[in-house]
Order: sequence, then structure tokens, then C-alpha cells
Amino acid sequence: MKQKQIFEISDSAAEQIKKSSESSKSSEWPLRIAVNVESNGKFNYRMGFDNSKEEDLRLKVNGIEIIISPDCMIHLKNCKLDYVKLEEDKNEFIFLNPNDPAFSPPDEELDDNVTHDL
Repeated sequence: MKQKQIFEISDSAAEQIKKSSESSKSSEWPLRIAVNVESNGKFNYRMGFDNSKEEDLRLKVNGIEIIISPDCMIHLKNCKLDYVKLEEDKNEFIFLNPNDPAFSPPDEELDDNVTHDL
């Protein structure tokens, strides 16, 4: 059984992050993952290539070196970063975060090619 990581990056997200780091000449820098929780409880996610600070948690996930501050880690535990097609020509990074009040888990049983009556 595969052990659950405290933070996951899907294969498609890892591939896109590698492409971005090469095109922006930041391949030497780790990727900072952050979340800002507003007073109303809304989660705002941020990510970008950044220098590490002493207190940062450093992880290597799916070949990607990431850094997360201890304050953010509380809100990002068991989160998964994915890169998905939202529309025909539009792919986007999404955070699947069980700590986020707006999170609803994807239904693993729904198949993309089948119409379901709800």
C-alpha cells in the first residue's frame, strides 16, 4: 500500500511545473506553495519559485522540490496539487485540499465519458 504523503503533486502538475521552471530559468529554485486564509475562511492559494527560508519545510514530491512555511503547512496537510483541463484550450492548477471549507472531493466513480443522471 502506498503511503500517503503530507502533500501530493499529480504527474500532470509535476510535468507542467518542470516546463515552467525551465522556461522561466528558475530550475535551481524550489517551488513555494502557500495559502492565505481570509477572515471569512476562504482559502487563497499561491505558488511560485522562491528562495528557501530557514523555517521552511522542504519536501521533494514527484520529482519537484517544494517549500512550505510552517504557518501554511497547517492548512495544506494532505493537499494535492493537480493540473487539469477545465475547458477545451484551458488547463489550470487546482488544489484538492480537504482542509479547505470549500473543498468537495472529486467523485472517483464518475467516468468522464459517461452521462450520469443526478
